[in-house]
Amino acid sequence: MKIGIIGPGAMGCLFAGYLKEGGLDVTLVDHSEERARGLADQGISIEGIRGEHRVKLPVTADAASVGPVDLVIVCVKAFHTEEALRRHRALVGEGTVVWSAQNGKGNDEAMAAVVERDRIVGGSTTLGANKLGPGQIHHAGEGDTFIGELNGGRSARVEQIAVRLTAAGIKTEVRDDIQRIVWSKLIVNVGINALTAILRVRNGVLVEHDPSLHLMEAAVSEAVRVAAGQGLEFDEASIQDRVKEVARRTARNRSSMLQDMLAGGRTEIDYINGAVARLGDAPVNQALCDLVRALERTHAERQG
Repeated sequence: MKIGIIGPGAMGCLFAGYLKEGGLDVTLVDHSEERARGLADQGISIEGIRGEHRVKLPVTADAASVGPVDLVIVCVKAFHTEEALRRHRALVGEGTVVWSAQNGKGNDEAMAAVVERDRIVGGSTTLGANKLGPGQIHHAGEGDTFIGELNGGRSARVEQIAVRLTAAGIKTEVRDDIQRIVWSKLIVNVGINALTAILRVRNGVLVEHDPSLHLMEAAVSEAVRVAAGQGLEFDEASIQDRVKEVARRTARNRSSMLQDMLAGGRTEIDYINGAVARLGDAPVNQALCDLVRALERTHAERQG
């Protein structure tokens, strides 16, 4: 299986490193020629819960030099999805499957603006990884990785991908309810990410104080109602408990949104709380979205 992974961030490098080490034909694709050359020269270093790994693999900014692959894995920030896939469209050929395991809601729609929707399969992962530097990754936690057809059901192509990825070191499960899986992860992110970014705290702090806990519960409750409007029913008590348990289990973690905020970068708020607010009546999520956007745009003023 020939795989092209778009995005040299934490998850892209984690997938690329383990899958290459596991024997698959993997190329990492970046938009920066300079960074691609550096990563090709130095390789990818992964340290953490599976020990230390140093993996050399092809890295390029020229997708045309790679040509069509069997599987494209999109691992960029949600707001770069369409642009990145359009830039590297040469990876997609007649039999190519395009798969996203990104955060948030809306990545499928962004990819469908570039490639035929029937090439796209859904996905989700809860693997935990942090980028320490270019090509340097800390694998912080194991998790579940899922793949499935967007419209439900099972197919030979997703079964084959799951088998190959699992054998190469990324345990992957086929689900016929992939939209439910995506929403389940989204709701967890809705409860944690924006609040950690606004308050500048690690995940576990949210459940230690009543005001932040109440905001978490309100945002999650809205997301559950909006999901129901999309035809996906969740037991609210169970999912509230799950969000709190994730916050406790990852108590020392800085969420990806907090990391982006501290770095003065753009966050994925529009694809998390913002997505919930777009799809239904969700004033708490809208307020959290507006606050994060305001913090993004006033970062420079706070530095003075």
